[in-house]
Amino acid sequence: MKTIKHKYIMVGLLAASLFISSCSRGQQNGSGSTADGVSENNKIQSVEVVKPQKRSFIAEVLITGTARPNQKVTLYAMESGYVQNIFMDIGDMVSKGEVVAELANPELVRQYEQKKARLKAKKSIYERLKSIYEKTPAITPLQLVEDAEAEYFSVKAGLNAIKDRMNFLSVKAPFAGKITKRLVDHGALVQSGLTEDNPQGIVELQEISPIRLTIPLPESDVTAIGKGMDVTVTFPELPGESYQAKVSRTAGALDPASKTMQVEIDIDNPNGYIKPGMYAKALMQISRRDSVLSLPVTAQWIFQDLPFVLVVKNDKVERIPLRKGLSNKDYFEVLNPEITESSLVIVQGKGLVQPGQIVKPVLKIK
Repeated sequence: MKTIKHKYIMVGLLAASLFISSCSRGQQNGSGSTADGVSENNKIQSVEVVKPQKRSFIAEVLITGTARPNQKVTLYAMESGYVQNIFMDIGDMVSKGEVVAELANPELVRQYEQKKARLKAKKSIYERLKSIYEKTPAITPLQLVEDAEAEYFSVKAGLNAIKDRMNFLSVKAPFAGKITKRLVDHGALVQSGLTEDNPQGIVELQEISPIRLTIPLPESDVTAIGKGMDVTVTFPELPGESYQAKVSRTAGALDPASKTMQVEIDIDNPNGYIKPGMYAKALMQISRRDSVLSLPVTAQWIFQDLPFVLVVKNDKVERIPLRKGLSNKDYFEVLNPEITESSLVIVQGKGLVQPGQIVKPVLKIK
């Protein structure tokens, strides 16, 4: 009997213990849930902010261009013939007026000899008639002397014309440069570039000093670039080298297809390090203003394809349409009158907040 009573007492104590434990956990869970809810409701998002600063602001534009020869031409013969000698090959430098190739034209030589002999005869007839007329003008018709003189000068003019054609057999460089292509070999027959529709070129000549750097300037920067502006040019294939130059000329009109304007920069290239066809990067300062209010580019927030900035006022987020002025790769000028040097502009955490949300601004330390 005592054993049974003892068992009931033990069961009762165990039940009471479980009940008390359950109540305790319930109170703890209830208080914990309340605490978590308050934490969630009172949690404030931290954002990193900066203050606009005034600085000397330089707006620059970096554009990729292509190095081209200052002049480029394919040399053609101005008289038909076959290549008797070719003195230059690819890579050779030539001076202005230097003979690049010589042609031979046997038919032209034959015509020259014939004209030369005929000129000698006509000259003899003219001089004899002139001498007779001077001695006996009464018996020598003047018309006869004048006809002989005309024939003499006509043959002389024909001979000079053939001489000029023979001079054309020497193909000369119109300017100093480098031979970049050789298009014929010895013995090749070439036609006159003056009279034939599809003549054979002899060599290609390029003037490589100065180099003409061509740049397609975007429409947005057209009004900021003008002749004489300073340019810093670098070539990826020439590390460590930079060239200071000036804008030499601008097209003054946009290409209808690309909406760009061609800008050209002449660069001295006495050593020939810059090769035509190389890509170059041209850095141009398009504007400079001192003491302008600016923000880092990370402050800009794009919403529905429009630029905004998120400003913290009284611990609340405000979304303000952005009005930008000058810009470069690091900063942009702020034209909004409501943004001052004391404004707090969000640069980190923009995607975590919404307008009107309470936030904790943390000033970015440089």
